[in-house]
Amino acid sequence: MSFTLLKNICPSAKTVSVFLAAVLLLSACASDPVLPKSDPKLMGAKAGSFDYVLMMPGSGIQTFSKVFIEDPQVSFNKHWLLDFRGDYTDRDLERITSTYGEMLKKALREGMAEQTNVTVVDSAADADVIYRPLLRELNIYAPDLSMPGRTKKYVYEVGNATFDLTLIQASTNKVIAQFIDHRETSANIGNRLERTDRVTNARHFRLLMERWTRNLTNYLVDTGTLTAK
Repeated sequence: MSFTLLKNICPSAKTVSVFLAAVLLLSACASDPVLPKSDPKLMGAKAGSFDYVLMMPGSGIQTFSKVFIEDPQVSFNKHWLLDFRGDYTDRDLERITSTYGEMLKKALREGMAEQTNVTVVDSAADADVIYRPLLRELNIYAPDLSMPGRTKKYVYEVGNATFDLTLIQASTNKVIAQFIDHRETSANIGNRLERTDRVTNARHFRLLMERWTRNLTNYLVDTGTLTAK
């Protein structure tokens, strides 16, 4: 076996500096996620308990007293669909998207009404601000079937999803802000395995939706947009 000794290839300090700067720039670009912005002009702001909070440049979220909450749109994680789509009927998928959308809307309605002085109205025409919620990348670990099999399933956590909420100025229909957060459902106390089914799945995701709502109301109160009850 032979070895070739390379000589006289030590770069200058200037070359090293330029190289390192380029590497750092590329690393930053690679780690900067491409967010599904509701408006391309949105820019990052203080995130609080969320992964990302986006706002229009030079403006915050102005005080509002009436909010209308649209029906949430629910979509599944693409890997979940590839792995488990064959186990679910179209009726199962419709039931899950409908149930989880209703749970998210209920969490937002009750959280805003109980934790702030905002009035939740039933028409966008009566609102100052419109909430447009999405539940994206829904990933349920255990079966959520209408007709479960005989096999018992146990999990530490029942799944994860992405909360994606856009705030819209009702009078102009312009985007104000966007809140994005991907999160696992909470593990059981003591990190114990729990037998799971449709009811257990829904309970854990409901708690997760209530947590997102608390984080939202806390953020809006802490930034002076809303007043807590």
